[in-house]
Amino acid sequence: HRCSRSVRRHASRSRLEKECVARSRLRWAVLPSSLALGMLGVPCAQARVNNNAADLRGKTAVVTGASRGIGKGIAIGLGEAGATVFVTGRSSDAIRVTADLVTRAGGRGIPLLCDASDDEQVAKLFQEIGKQTGGKLNILINNAFKDPSTTSPETDRLLNEGAKFYQLPLAVWDDMHRVGLRSHYVASYYAAPLLKAAAKENPLERPLLCMTSSFGAVSYLFATAYGVGKAASDRLVRDLQVELGPEGIDCLSVWPGLVLTEKVEELLKVNPQRIDRVTGGQDPYRVAESPVLTGRVIARLAASEQLRKPPLITDPGLTGQVCIVAEAARELGIRDGGPSGSVAAELYGSDRAAAPSIRSLGFLAPGPLRNALPEGLKGLAAPESPLANYDIRVPLEFMAQGPPPPAKQ
Repeated sequence: HRCSRSVRRHASRSRLEKECVARSRLRWAVLPSSLALGMLGVPCAQARVNNNAADLRGKTAVVTGASRGIGKGIAIGLGEAGATVFVTGRSSDAIRVTADLVTRAGGRGIPLLCDASDDEQVAKLFQEIGKQTGGKLNILINNAFKDPSTTSPETDRLLNEGAKFYQLPLAVWDDMHRVGLRSHYVASYYAAPLLKAAAKENPLERPLLCMTSSFGAVSYLFATAYGVGKAASDRLVRDLQVELGPEGIDCLSVWPGLVLTEKVEELLKVNPQRIDRVTGGQDPYRVAESPVLTGRVIARLAASEQLRKPPLITDPGLTGQVCIVAEAARELGIRDGGPSGSVAAELYGSDRAAAPSIRSLGFLAPGPLRNALPEGLKGLAAPESPLANYDIRVPLEFMAQGPPPPAKQ
C-alpha cells in the first residue's frame, strides 16, 4: 500500500509539472495573436533623440562593485562622458585596473578599496569622498552584488542545475541580500548628505541615485532569493524617491538585459544551458548587451534630468522609477561596443546597435515564443521575421505571470 501511494504521488507530481509547462506554453503561444489585436503590445515612441554624447565633465560619481562586470562597464561609460569616478570594490588590483580604464576613456578614475558588506568601511568611504569633493556628490550607482555561486563549488553546481530554494544553502539568501540590497541602503544612507549638498549648491541640476536591478524583479530568474532581492531593491528606489525627491535628488532603478559579463562568458563555456534558460536557446551574442551600454544610458540620464521621465522611465506604480537599458538606448540612439582604438572596443567589441529589450518581440519571438509554437509555425518567429520587432514590447505585468516555457531539447 505504501508503495502504491508513493507511485500515485509521483504520478500526480509529474502530471502537475506537465500541466504547468503546458499552461506556460499556451500563454506564450497566444501572445502573438494578442499583440496583433492590440491587447498587450506596447509600441515605443517613434521619435528618436539624436545621439549627442553626455557631458559629465566636472561631475563626481561613485560606482560600488566596480571591480568587474556591469559595475566596471558603468564606470567606463561615465568616464567616456568625462566624469570623475570613484571606483570601489574589494580587490585593490581590480579597482586600479578599472580606474585606469575610466581615465583612458576620457574621465578621471579614482580607486577606493571598500567591502560593501562592512558598514564601517562604507562610512569611511564616503567620508574620504567628501574630503576629495568638497562634501558633494552628483551621482551614486549602487551596483555591488555578491554572487553566491562564488561561495563554494557545491553552491555553484546547484545553481547551475537550477536547484530550488530548499535545495540551496540558506547562505544564498544572506549573500544576495547583504550585498545587493542592504549594501544599497547603507551606501545611500552615507551618500545622502553629499547628494543633498550637490543639490543645494545647484538646484537646476538634480543629483542622480541609481541601483542596478533586472527583469528578475518581476519574472523568475536564476533563484528565488535573486528575484526577491531585485524586487526589494526596486521598492527601495521608489521609497527613496518619496523621501529624497523633494530634496532635489532623483532615484532610479536600472534594468540591464542579459549582459556579457565575465561570469556570463564563463557560463557560456562551461554551462550554456543556464544561459539558454534566459534566451530561450537564442544566440546570446545577438541578444546580449555589453556592460558599457548600461554606463552610457546612466550617463545620459545623469547629464539631463529632463530625460528622467516616460518613456525612458516607467510610469508610476508597482514597477515605477525603472529605466530599461535596452529600451532607453534605442530611444536615445545609444550604441554598444566602440570605434576602433577605443577602450570600449578593446573590452566589449566593435560599434553596434543595442540588443533588443528582453520584453520586446525582438527578443521574445525568436526565443520563448518560437519554443511555444508548433514546429510548422516556428519560421514565423525567426530573428529576421517581421514578428521579431524590437519596438513592440509586452507589459511588465505579463512578464510577471511566470517564466517562459523551456526550450525543447
